[in-house]
Amino acid sequence: MATKSLSEDSDIYRKLQEHLDQMPIGFPAVKSGADIRLLKHLFTPDEAKIARFLRFGWDRDLEPLDIIFERAKETGIALNELEMILDKMVSNGSIMSKKEGGKKYYGNALLAVGMFEFQVNNLTKEFIKDFEDYYVQGYLPEAFKVKAAQIRTIPVEKSIELEHNVSNYDNITKVLESSEGPFAIMNCVCRQLKDILGDPCKVTDRREVCMASGVIAQLTIDQGRGRSITKEEAFEILQKNQEEGLVLQPDNSQTFSFLCSCCSCCCENLSKYKLLPNPADVVIANFYAEVDSDLCTGCGTCVEICPMKAIKLKDDISSIKRKRCIGCGNCAAKCPSEAIRMLKRERQFTPFPSMDELFDKIMQRKINLKEKSIKR
Repeated sequence: MATKSLSEDSDIYRKLQEHLDQMPIGFPAVKSGADIRLLKHLFTPDEAKIARFLRFGWDRDLEPLDIIFERAKETGIALNELEMILDKMVSNGSIMSKKEGGKKYYGNALLAVGMFEFQVNNLTKEFIKDFEDYYVQGYLPEAFKVKAAQIRTIPVEKSIELEHNVSNYDNITKVLESSEGPFAIMNCVCRQLKDILGDPCKVTDRREVCMASGVIAQLTIDQGRGRSITKEEAFEILQKNQEEGLVLQPDNSQTFSFLCSCCSCCCENLSKYKLLPNPADVVIANFYAEVDSDLCTGCGTCVEICPMKAIKLKDDISSIKRKRCIGCGNCAAKCPSEAIRMLKRERQFTPFPSMDELFDKIMQRKINLKEKSIKR
């Protein structure tokens, strides 16, 4: 009987993996089994069954309880039981949710940004091991394949403060000002991960650096993953983040929903991008740094602060490798001789109107890739 139970459980999680793989950024199977091990951290067998009746949703596509109930009727589950299970999954950080007009809405979440970030304050070494294995083996290759640019890099304000033609979307003050809130601040889950592994951040001792607005902020506050802050407090925290040389990475939309303040020693994305020969090829950014050799004193400040190791001293003059520069602006902001300036890339990116529309685009790319594969 025990063997049969284990087999049934394995089948439940495999079906969930296949279901989640239909999301814009899917959840592909991997040979090591890290996909199933990770799902077992996030869902009980009963929750895994229910999650298959949910569709992916960020905001617009989250569905009300009654619609999900109609789809799940074949299980024989009662409405109140379904609601209890869904609420438990929200609490565990395995699905998305919002409340609107007296109704609850639910949907499956991506692994990142999503389920991983929702594990803030609840990480274990076992989860970290399986997450790291799956992130490298399955999730990153999937994200690269469908060109899933959920976040972008914008320069710290000091590095572009003299520019007169900077897009509002590349000005962090304008980005924050454009949001009506609510606002939430939370611990950085990536730095928590490194703390647990005994490899703390080399850039900051602070952990409350990641910010959210709107639906994501309300979910964060409701589930106790962070705390509510005012817009004024958000600006104060942001200023500290910039002073410490953190890389500003907001969501890739015109309606601000989250802002990561990152470093390449901890961030799950930047730490992997740093290993690439040309990180600039995979990062959405509108600027790059350039050195004025006549002003450079060779102090090495920029070399030390660059998160991508894009800067080296050659004959006591800083030299920047363009294909490694992600346009964060920290070198320009910290240069004591003001020898570095930020220049616009030839190709300029405009964020999507909303994250929902970004995911629509990613989903269409995924469909196109599948159709091309079938034709071959």
